[in-house]
Amino acid sequence: MAEFTPTGRLWLLVGGFGLAFAILAGRLVELQAIAPRQPQEDSADGTEHKVVRPARRGTITDSHGTILAISQLMVTVRADPVKLGTYSPEIARIAAPILEMPEAEVLRRLQPVSYSRTNAVGTTNQGAVSFQPQIETRVRRDNGVVTNLSLSAWETLETTLRKSRFGIETQLSAEKTNILRESAMEKRRIPLWDVATRYKKSREYRQKLRDLALRVKSIRSSAEECRMNGLYPEIVEVRMYPRQSHAAHLLGYTTNGIRAPKTSSRVPVPLLGAAGLEQRFDRDLQGANGLLQSHRAGGRELVATRSRDQAESDGLKVVLNLDANIQGMVEDVLDDGVQTLKPKALSIIVVRPKDGAILALGNRPTYNPNSRRFASMDVLQNRAIMAPAEPGSTFKIVTYSAVLNEGLVGLETPINCEGGTWVPPGIRHAVHDDQGHHLGLTDVEDAFAFSSNVAASKLGLLLGVNRFRQYVSNFGFLSRTGIECAELGYAVRTNKAGKLVQVEVHGEDGGAIPRLDAVTATRLPYGYGLFATPLQTCMAAAAIANEGRLMAPRLVQRLENADGEVVRSFPPQMIRQVVRPEAARLMVKAMRRAVVEGTGKPAALDDYEVCGKTGTSRKVDPITREYSSALYYSSFVGFFPTDSPEICIMINADEPTTVGKSYYGGKACAPMFKRLASQIAGYLALPPSAQRTNETAFNTTVPPASTINLPH
Repeated sequence: MAEFTPTGRLWLLVGGFGLAFAILAGRLVELQAIAPRQPQEDSADGTEHKVVRPARRGTITDSHGTILAISQLMVTVRADPVKLGTYSPEIARIAAPILEMPEAEVLRRLQPVSYSRTNAVGTTNQGAVSFQPQIETRVRRDNGVVTNLSLSAWETLETTLRKSRFGIETQLSAEKTNILRESAMEKRRIPLWDVATRYKKSREYRQKLRDLALRVKSIRSSAEECRMNGLYPEIVEVRMYPRQSHAAHLLGYTTNGIRAPKTSSRVPVPLLGAAGLEQRFDRDLQGANGLLQSHRAGGRELVATRSRDQAESDGLKVVLNLDANIQGMVEDVLDDGVQTLKPKALSIIVVRPKDGAILALGNRPTYNPNSRRFASMDVLQNRAIMAPAEPGSTFKIVTYSAVLNEGLVGLETPINCEGGTWVPPGIRHAVHDDQGHHLGLTDVEDAFAFSSNVAASKLGLLLGVNRFRQYVSNFGFLSRTGIECAELGYAVRTNKAGKLVQVEVHGEDGGAIPRLDAVTATRLPYGYGLFATPLQTCMAAAAIANEGRLMAPRLVQRLENADGEVVRSFPPQMIRQVVRPEAARLMVKAMRRAVVEGTGKPAALDDYEVCGKTGTSRKVDPITREYSSALYYSSFVGFFPTDSPEICIMINADEPTTVGKSYYGGKACAPMFKRLASQIAGYLALPPSAQRTNETAFNTTVPPASTINLPH
């Protein structure tokens, strides 16, 4: 036999390594280029793996970043008792600390629950077909274990379950170790030359290991099924409103969308905006789910096989002009107003006149969007924009502004208020003043301050019906304001008996003049015959405070993405110049007089000059169809400080109590204005109003009184 030299051995070793490398290279070329193998979905070594990364709905915040609406992904953990099998006690032991529940309670919820199902079975009886009930007993496979579990807690539970070993698995592992130990000890005891005995014992231990392997395989399969699918999540997106009912009618609420068929429970059902800002900006608030697509083998992801790795994208953040602190003040005043006035409804709007920003808006009755299940449509209605009514004397702001703008009268122009009762020429219906004011010959400013209906009616007729209606339209009445939260509302139609006959869904109400005839023309100047929303009246008064510039109400300030970048902004928008600045300043002076000496005295503040106007109108009885002496609609609108208005507040009370004649706007709503305005002034640190020593800025040129032909 030839011996290899050292050089020969080296070449033999090199040749062996070269052959092995060639075989490996050829195999790699076959797998990667010639016949690449794709992982099969039904293969345990390469199952397709898709993970949806759920996105959250965007948040809604006030102007200072206070969260008003936010979404959180929560998990409802369910159990399948069939897949849990006999492992329920061990699952309960593992899950109890993570779920923060007693182990006994978790185990109780994992136990099988039976229910009966009745099926109709067809039988024949002499040619006739009859159906007999058959009761079938089944086991529920979706036991609810816990709800509203955080996503992180579920991930911890899922990871812990997959890593945990059950007692039977530990026991089988110990048995295998014992068999191997006994086999080794037997080999040491049997002599080497006793081949037959060694072979016999070896066969016995191999058989024990094979039997044990079969048991392990069976146990491992059921245990893995229990760990993977015994507990499963149902991910839900929960919309939360941290400030409860605050600004509920502005924010609106969401509802669950429809899950697509065969959609994984790990993908939350999308939330859809159903009212308010949630509905108006639903597309912007909706996020986009991410997706991870790869393959798994041996229970682990094959990172190299990732074909798609898309991160989730949360919805945009909606930043409002709303101030949560001012909104809180409004809510408190509303609650006290409900207790004091016991009205059918109550609304408050706070606006910044110079840019139309809505700083707060609230209604009573209200609801909590976190638990609105039993809220009626009447409660869900945003009355500030969806419940028009005859505004009463607050509408005189439009009448007086119009005649002042046309130069038909000045504040010092004399006008005869006829002692509080006047019958217009050719009209049988008399015009009456209220609240005991029986003015005779006075000036326009006093007539406004003491809210003379006779004076307003005369000035409206002096202006002319067509021209007056144009001013009404220019001030924003008879059309929607376009506020961003106006999507859902309802209208109730009744018959002569007052019975509900129809309910319609609609958005913001634009108001209307149902019939413009000769009688309406005499009533319209003091706020009858016209239906307007509180927001329309508020924006009209804010236009006077803004030197005659009517602004669009602006609730939303901007939309931001997750990085804080502004995606879209909503700058102030001036609709039109409704009256000249000179006429607006005259109107400011008249509204100031109404608070200092007139019907709005209860709204006066100690440190700030306030301008305002009260309003009280009778409501039509739904049964008699006549104006009622027991149903009233009261209001007050005002702004301050006079020299540079920063805040305009509108307060409306629908059917306040009539005890002590507290239904008048000056008694019902003006005190609420005073309290709220004082709080807002302190919060905003507004400087006190400077005492006016010269008010010549309010003067303007008007025709001499002798040239004005007022109706007699």
